[in-house]
Amino acid sequence: MASVHLAYDTALDRQVAIKTLHTELGREQSFRERFRREAQAVAKLSHTNIVSVFDTGEDELDGGLMPYIVMEYVEGQPLRSVLDADVRQYGAMPADKALTITADVLAALEVSHEMDLVHREIKPGNVMMTKRNVVKVMDFGIARAMQSGVTSMTQTGMVVGTPQYLSAEQALGRGVDARSDLYSVGIMLFELATGRLSFDADSPLAIAYAHVQEEPFAPSTVNRSLTPAMDALVARALKKNPN
Repeated sequence: MASVHLAYDTALDRQVAIKTLHTELGREQSFRERFRREAQAVAKLSHTNIVSVFDTGEDELDGGLMPYIVMEYVEGQPLRSVLDADVRQYGAMPADKALTITADVLAALEVSHEMDLVHREIKPGNVMMTKRNVVKVMDFGIARAMQSGVTSMTQTGMVVGTPQYLSAEQALGRGVDARSDLYSVGIMLFELATGRLSFDADSPLAIAYAHVQEEPFAPSTVNRSLTPAMDALVARALKKNPN
């Protein structure tokens, strides 16, 4: 849905990242408006663990309008790459490291949830680690803009998100609130601590079904070094009922 470019801000003498949305998205005014509102909301979030949004707008490209968002440039790597390296070396991410990263993601979400901003797509690909190992959560509001604004690309009640990290209520197309993000964090913690997903299947539909119907197994059944406290923490995060 988007491309990201490394750019140079001549006014403030700094590097920035510019996310440009593909032109077919820009054709719909409802989406551009929703995208702009979400970007403005995210720009109000100020926290060490959140990628800052500096600007948003739209530019002409090939006769159409291309929405863009200018963000803080994070020099580092996605959490997915960090996890992959740990899996190669240890089989999974060391538990203390997994918990520290998860706590930082939760600190970012606490700030967004206080402002009624639900991320909707917490996953290792949306978390960056800087060279100094600072956690940075990115892409707040984009899933919501996709879900609410684009008519030609989505159907009513369409589920937006990566199926492996969806909460049961997201998979069912129901209302989403802060608790849905906590479920996704639980899925992510499971993956960090074990090196594998709690729910995986051959198709997105089968994965969504698992979130709704199947009970996850305890992380310690995969990684025997994990404590009962870790099992209890993940089990609580992955409860089917948001309450």
